[in-house]
Amino acid sequence: MFTQEKIIQLTNTLVQQRGFQGFSYADLEAGIGIRKASIHHHFPSKTDLGLAYCDYKTQQFQELAAALRQLPAGVPRLKGYLDAFADCAAQGQMCGAYAMLTDSHLLLPELQIAVYRLAQTEQHLLQDILATGQHSKQLHLAQPPAAMAMVVSSALKGALLLNRVPPHAAYADAVTTIIRWLSADTASSHPTPHPNQETS
Repeated sequence: MFTQEKIIQLTNTLVQQRGFQGFSYADLEAGIGIRKASIHHHFPSKTDLGLAYCDYKTQQFQELAAALRQLPAGVPRLKGYLDAFADCAAQGQMCGAYAMLTDSHLLLPELQIAVYRLAQTEQHLLQDILATGQHSKQLHLAQPPAAMAMVVSSALKGALLLNRVPPHAAYADAVTTIIRWLSADTASSHPTPHPNQETS
């Protein structure tokens, strides 16, 4: 593996553990076993590293989207997306994209733009999953796919944070709840009452 790839992969781990502002080049130096000068050779500034990291995460989301398109539309594809964060949950980590968003107000404008585009890449991925699931009548959406994508991703990423503390069940509970909530089978067995309909 090339040095640049090692730097980006360790950056991914540190971002998901601590956030982008929570580590320095000294941490990379210690983790990889190379001099800081070598890191600066590849990434002269931490903003340069952040930009490369956003490109790396964008490519990961694109690869995930391609893999999910091989699954049937609806619940299997949605579950595939949710399951993609299982390793983060198991290791007590945040989502890298949302970790970058957490620190975005402290970043230089060019990196803020890259973080926004990264977040939008994930939103579009999830929006497509929900839209195709709705079109195939496998998913039931109470709001347009774009709005639902924001709600689902926010719930999932919040659950990853809650999963860091005992009993470490927030992520699994969120996945189960999201699937039950959006599944057309669940929705049809529990129809929404009409506003004028009395409920017991």
